[in-house]
Amino acid sequence: MTRVAVFGEMLVDRFDTGPVVGGAPFNVARHLAAFGQAPLMISAVGTDATAQPVMAEFERYGMAREGVQILPARATGAVDVETLPGGGHAFYICKDSAWDFIDPAPANGALATLEPGGWLYCGTLALRSPASRATGLALLRAHAGQRYVDLNWREGHVAREDALQVVRLADVLKVNDEELAMLCTWLGRNAVDAASVEAGARFLLERLPLQMLLVTCGANGAMAFDAAGHCVARDRSARPAQLVDTVGAGDSFSAVMLAGLLRGWDLQAALERANEFAGHICEVRGAVPADIAAYETWTGHWPPQA
Repeated sequence: MTRVAVFGEMLVDRFDTGPVVGGAPFNVARHLAAFGQAPLMISAVGTDATAQPVMAEFERYGMAREGVQILPARATGAVDVETLPGGGHAFYICKDSAWDFIDPAPANGALATLEPGGWLYCGTLALRSPASRATGLALLRAHAGQRYVDLNWREGHVAREDALQVVRLADVLKVNDEELAMLCTWLGRNAVDAASVEAGARFLLERLPLQMLLVTCGANGAMAFDAAGHCVARDRSARPAQLVDTVGAGDSFSAVMLAGLLRGWDLQAALERANEFAGHICEVRGAVPADIAAYETWTGHWPPQA
């Protein structure tokens, strides 16, 4: 039995240079697999060619496929990436993808294999469609263990009310400083800026039944707050030695925090390791390393898993 399940999208980013497998929950799951946590990924793909590189990642990372639903009538998730003048990119997330139609019955069956007291990770993008939204909310409500929610906000895809439903079901909520300000505004605070992280965290924790709030602040590190709004851990990590891109930095942070919660690490140590690993991911192209052996370079100093 596994101790952590991950619910949400798996997809392929279609760049001019070729496909790159992604999806924030799938990034988290792959990192967890590399950390030896044997995650259960709950998602869906089609039977098209786009599914092939996605499913190949299960073999590459040694991940179980029992939570993946195969939907022949649906297209595997994809994002069309447009290169803009000046080198930037615009991303268009394809609608009506397989992960928009995750069926509740097999998803609940998969979640039932989780060890008692295990963790369930969920983002918000997979809530954009009624089918997967109903499934995700049902899993979160039924789960008797701990629930880790990463807001990972994508403007224009999920209604505010639906995102708040998930946030209110979290035991641990992870946001960045901009998302913290946005959530505070949603809940009635007139103005919050990046300099008001601690005040914003207290405001949020007075209104949400969280056990812990994690706030990432980019190059300024990260903070952890308890249910009473006290800052109980803080880390100001060094900037990446050579910034390549920030794709997947938040996902890598969440993966290490989950690994630390599963392994019983001290919260300060977990926060420092999560920040450090996120910085390493910013030094490589994409959300996960091309060579799995790279993980040992980054995590070899972690205490062994009990």
